[in-house]
Amino acid sequence: MLRLDWRTPASWVEAVLSDPLALLSDHAHCELKAASAVQSLIVTYPDRQALVHELGPMAVEEMQHFNQVVAVLAGRGHTLRAARPSPYAEGLGKAARQGRKELMLDRLLVAGLIEERSFERFELLAEHSADGELKDLYSGLLVSEARHRRLFSQVARDYYPRADIETREQELRAAEAQVIRALPFEVRMHSGPVPASAAGDPSSLAEVEEPA
Repeated sequence: MLRLDWRTPASWVEAVLSDPLALLSDHAHCELKAASAVQSLIVTYPDRQALVHELGPMAVEEMQHFNQVVAVLAGRGHTLRAARPSPYAEGLGKAARQGRKELMLDRLLVAGLIEERSFERFELLAEHSADGELKDLYSGLLVSEARHRRLFSQVARDYYPRADIETREQELRAAEAQVIRALPFEVRMHSGPVPASAAGDPSSLAEVEEPA
């Protein structure tokens, strides 16, 4: 199972919960991008039967999650905001090797790391949110997110020796920790930590938060 080399501090969760609409909109786009990433793997490697069989249902489930988050937004009288580039995903993508055989392994493991980070943050949101609807949303997503974070490594084991997977997982975990720790804080699912000077002072975060 993938692990994380850096844990999200509680100050991050407190800060993102200050603007739940921005968080929900970004989360919806994350689900949409996750579905697209899974479909891209299938399109790129259609001859890998285990990959196609295991990941096909995940793409459907990610779209179900997208619709679920959009419904929460709609219930609050808001629509989905425009998509923005993800420095987190882009940074992880740069860590992937480019040879065809190596790239498949790295794409699987990077996708698993993104799911691992999402799982960690869903857990934090479910634990700390005082908003009952958000608590229920993130608690309800944990079961499928736990399954997703394991699935990419399981698929990789169909095609690569375990030792190669474990070595590369370790390298990519280190890269993931470096990427996310270096990101600026924003009200986004995969943003960096809250600056020490701003922690505990929500008013000081106003300039980096999206308008409601």
